[in-house]
Amino acid sequence: MLTEADKLQWRQTWAIASARRLAQAIGELSFECLLDPRRVSSSKSGVGDYELHLAYAVSYRFRARPSAWGGVHVEVGSVERRAGSGPFEPVDSPTQLLLDARRELGTTAEVLAGWFEEIHTSLVAEAIQCDALRGLDAPALASLDTLDLEQRLDGHPKLIAHRGRVGWGLEDLHAHAPESGARVRLHWLVVDPDLTLRSGAAEPDGSALVDHCCDANERARLDACVAARAPELVGRGVLVPVHPWQWQRWIGPQFAREFGQGRIVSLGQFGDHYAPRLSIRTLANVDRRTAADLKLSLTILNTSCWRGLPGQHVVRGGAIGAALRERVAADPALANVRVLADLGGVHVPHPAFEALEHAPYRLREMLGVIWRTSAATRLEPGEVEVPAAALQQCDLAGVPLLATWVQRSGVTALDWLASLFEHTAVPLYHLLCAHGLGAIAHGQNLGLILREGLPVGLFLRDFHGDLRRSERVTFAPGSALAGLSALPDEQLLHDLYTGYFVSVLRFVAPLVERSLGVPEPTLLALLGRTLRGYQAAHPQLRDAFARFDPFQPEMARICLNRSRLRSGHGGGAQRPVPELGPPLCNPLAEFEDET
Repeated sequence: MLTEADKLQWRQTWAIASARRLAQAIGELSFECLLDPRRVSSSKSGVGDYELHLAYAVSYRFRARPSAWGGVHVEVGSVERRAGSGPFEPVDSPTQLLLDARRELGTTAEVLAGWFEEIHTSLVAEAIQCDALRGLDAPALASLDTLDLEQRLDGHPKLIAHRGRVGWGLEDLHAHAPESGARVRLHWLVVDPDLTLRSGAAEPDGSALVDHCCDANERARLDACVAARAPELVGRGVLVPVHPWQWQRWIGPQFAREFGQGRIVSLGQFGDHYAPRLSIRTLANVDRRTAADLKLSLTILNTSCWRGLPGQHVVRGGAIGAALRERVAADPALANVRVLADLGGVHVPHPAFEALEHAPYRLREMLGVIWRTSAATRLEPGEVEVPAAALQQCDLAGVPLLATWVQRSGVTALDWLASLFEHTAVPLYHLLCAHGLGAIAHGQNLGLILREGLPVGLFLRDFHGDLRRSERVTFAPGSALAGLSALPDEQLLHDLYTGYFVSVLRFVAPLVERSLGVPEPTLLALLGRTLRGYQAAHPQLRDAFARFDPFQPEMARICLNRSRLRSGHGGGAQRPVPELGPPLCNPLAEFEDET
């Protein structure tokens, strides 16, 4: 039973969460050119007053900072709304904004209602996250263990329905979501090997991988359970861990025939405790931090797609990671890049859905697991890993964590940013130009390595879906890299430009300007000089620099929220792809001649 104090705290937390998402919604819809707010006044600080006029005689006004990348960064809590000729009144509802802007969004009531469903769940999760942030200032957050910090980070900064999680209710959020500080134990199956596709150390039986999930006592208990419940699979069955929610919601009902035939046998919960990382279906071992992370199928619609595991990713991921690790290790220019390769994986395709040529992809990706190298095994003494998403994180008072890391490093803000660019933008650009490989470098799959607060290296992970190659580059026959998706160079450049510059640095810039006194043009000039300095040091790559030109006047504007306005989002045989908005005026082009 909630007390009055509990109810009051929840109302306050809900208001904070809603105000944060409303500010984000205005900013991202303006970046995607769906809304067009106009500045009516400005100040020396760069923050100005804006107005937004919509159909149905509705207006909004707020304070915001313009972004060099397009759109605005809205001050949380500054938004007011006016209907008709009435007065402006405070507002904190992102769904009210979308209702008011439904003509500008150009979508149907059915599609908008589906988006509302995701946004409402996102707001509940955001409120839980705000509770997790309560009482922790920026220095305290920056001092947390990597996993504890990751479970308190904001959702995807570009997506309004950033924690949509269609399929989960309140109990599921509290039991399984990262912001709830969730801890889970895995549900185990033993599967007839003829039903499986395996890769890496999962062949032939994956025994060594199971040991990443179970200590000696738990492993003995698990083996005894196999002998008791599935004697016909002893010595040949494949042990497969499953997320406990996925087991009860999807695997139990959908694979009932295989359970009835004894080709899959449920064993129950065993082994270590796991915590969901920011990407929600990737779990970290809490009991033994150096044990492998797990990436599990989780059939919920979250952010941009259903979060299953495609079979080709499971089968190819280990070889791709190994090939990339070998290539990185042989290149002195990538000495500070560490590859967290997949150790192996298991995919169990559903016989009936697999037989349907165009079955929805979510039904073909229900049962799978990937074991991935833990970052803890690759850290040197004195080093810590933080997700790149932590660069965008503030405490509830709006103080960014990066200000703490700059202070602890003992260097100036400009020197800290230079080190950040040298250890993120430069190696990612070098990977592109020297090797023809593009990593989709967003905040969740990039790990920043800090030593005394200063960036000194980079972790790369999650290659099976987020690593592509140039169609102009030829790899040795038999190389796993040859099987990567091949893209034109112009598109491949966006894995760096959109993935890192627009999706990470665009949100870092206003924090640096507000808290460290470094204006956005200065940050962009520093990034431009850093890239130009790299180009000057590698004249042998001149042709590649022309093909992968981050200084061209215009770039494609990749719009994730626009794609959410399409009918049938996420329900087809293939994952949805982003929409393109009007071309983006590249702010780096202004610094083309700076050296």
